[in-house]
Amino acid sequence: MAARKTERVSVWLTPEQVAWLKTKDNLSETVRAMVTEAMNLDRLKASVKAGPRAKAKPARKAGSSKSR
Repeated sequence: MAARKTERVSVWLTPEQVAWLKTKDNLSETVRAMVTEAMNLDRLKASVKAGPRAKAKPARKAGSSKSR
């Protein structure tokens, strides 16, 4: 038997949140998109906290200007 790639979870929402969610065409896709966006924001926050990467630009050769 193949391993499941998804898992069902339960969440508690306020009546106002449920009403908003019911206005969307596809509840599952809407919730999935919100979770994905939140995860992306967390990753962005972590990368900003980590600071600039140690990836340096290659040094230019002296006199190698393309515009003459």
